Amino acid sequence: MSEQTAPVGTSDQAGPVLWSEQVERGRYDLAAQAYRLSGGADAGLENALEGLSDVLSAVRDKSYGRARNALERITERPEGLDWEALEADLEGLSEAAAALDRREAEVARTHLAGVDGQVYPAETATLLGTLAVYEGESETARQRFEQALELDPNHYRALTNLGNIMLEDGDVDGAIDAYERAIRLNDAFANAHHNLGVALRRKGHLARSVQALKRAQREAGRREADEARARLGSGRRGQSAVGRARTFRWLIWAGIVGAVIWIVSTR
Repeated sequence: MSEQTAPVGTSDQAGPVLWSEQVERGRYDLAAQAYRLSGGADAGLENALEGLSDVLSAVRDKSYGRARNALERITERPEGLDWEALEADLEGLSEAAAALDRREAEVARTHLAGVDGQVYPAETATLLGTLAVYEGESETARQRFEQALELDPNHYRALTNLGNIMLEDGDVDGAIDAYERAIRLNDAFANAHHNLGVALRRKGHLARSVQALKRAQREAGRREADEARARLGSGRRGQSAVGRARTFRWLIWAGIVGAVIWIVSTR
C-alpha cells in the first residue's frame, strides 16, 4: 500500500501547534509527522501519534480489526488525547460498516448515531455517505463523500465512492479521474481497480478495462490471503470474512469474463 501525505511546517515554533491541530482534525498521520519535524522530545507522545497513524491507515482501509490491534498496542497513552472516544467510535464504526455490508440501513444508522465523529471524522462521513447511497439519497451521499475528502484528502475509499456517484450520474470521465486518484493513493485497493475497469469499458477502452479488472482480481486475492492469515484459527468470524473476500473475487472474475465475451462478440 502506498499513501501520500501533504508536507507540514517544520519550524520549532509552529510544529507543536500544527501537530495538535492535526489531532483535532483526526489526521494522526500528519500529527505524527509534524511532531517529528518539530523536534518534540516526548517519546511517549511521539509513539502514541505513530500508533494512531497506524490506526488511521487501517480505518481508511476499512480494516477495523487491524485498527483495533494498532490501538491496543499503544500502551503509553498521554493525556490530551480522547482515548475513550478513539476506542468507542472505532467499535461503532465497525458495527455500522458490518450492518451496511448486510444492507441493514436502520441498524447502521443506529450505530452511526452513537458515534461522536470527532476522532475519525472522515471515516464517519464516508459511512454516512454509504448509508445515503443505500437509502437512495445520491446528492446527500455526494456531499458526505466530498466532506470526507475535505477532512482527509487521502481517504481513497471516499474518493472511490465519489467516483461511483459520478459514474451513476453519467460523468464517466470524472469517475475515471476519481478512481485513478484513489489508486495513486493506494494501488492495492481492489475496488478502485474494479470500478475503473467498469468505467473504462463504458468509454470503449476495452483492453485497459480488462487490465484493470485483472488487477482488481489480483489485489482482492492478496487481501483474501492476508485476511485468512490474520484470522487463522479465529473460528466462524474469520471464515465469514474470508467468505466475503472470496465472493468479491468471484464477482471480479465474472466482470473480467463478461468483458472478454463482449470484446469477442463485437469483433
